[in-house]
Amino acid sequence: MKQTIIARLQQLEQKSIKRGIPILGSQKGAWLLQQVQKLKPKRILELGTANGYSGCILGSEGADLTTVEIDDKIAEEAVVNFAAFDIKANIILGDGVEIVGDLARQKKEYYDLIFIDFSKKNYIKVLEQCIKLVRQDGLIIADNISFENCQDFKEAVLAHPKLETEIISIKDGLSCSRKREV
Repeated sequence: MKQTIIARLQQLEQKSIKRGIPILGSQKGAWLLQQVQKLKPKRILELGTANGYSGCILGSEGADLTTVEIDDKIAEEAVVNFAAFDIKANIILGDGVEIVGDLARQKKEYYDLIFIDFSKKNYIKVLEQCIKLVRQDGLIIADNISFENCQDFKEAVLAHPKLETEIISIKDGLSCSRKREV
C-alpha cells in the first residue's frame, strides 16, 4: 500500500518542530489532504511557503502549486523539499499582500484552492483579492484562525455574502470557505 503524504512528511515535521519552523502539522495536514482529495484542484495558490511542508500536502495529488514566501532562505529549503516529494511548485519571493494584489489585478488565471498561512495580521488584507482569484465553488482555507490577529478575517469570512464558511476546530483552527454564486 502506498504511504500517504502525511506519513512521508513525518521526518520533515519532526525536524521543523525542533527548529521552531511554524508548519501545519500532521493533524491539520490530514484534514487538508482530505480537502485536496475531494476537490481535486488543478491550480493552487499558497500564501506562506515556509519550508514547504503544507505545499507538499497541497501539491501531493498533482496540482500545479504557486506559493509565495517573503524569506528567501526558508524558500530555498522548500525548493529542496518540493523536489524530494515530486511537487510541481513555483515559488514567488516577496510580500504576499503585494503579490496577491498584483495577481488579482492581472486576473489571468483562477485557482481552485487558495491556502492562507502567512502573517496573521495580513489575512484580512488579502481576502477580497483571494475571492477574485478563486474560481466558483473553489476553496479559500486559512490556518490559525483562532489567533487574535485573525479575528477580523474570521468575522469577515463568516459574514461574507460570496462565501460559505466552516470553522474547523483542530488545534488553533482553520477556516474553510467555498466561493458561491451571489
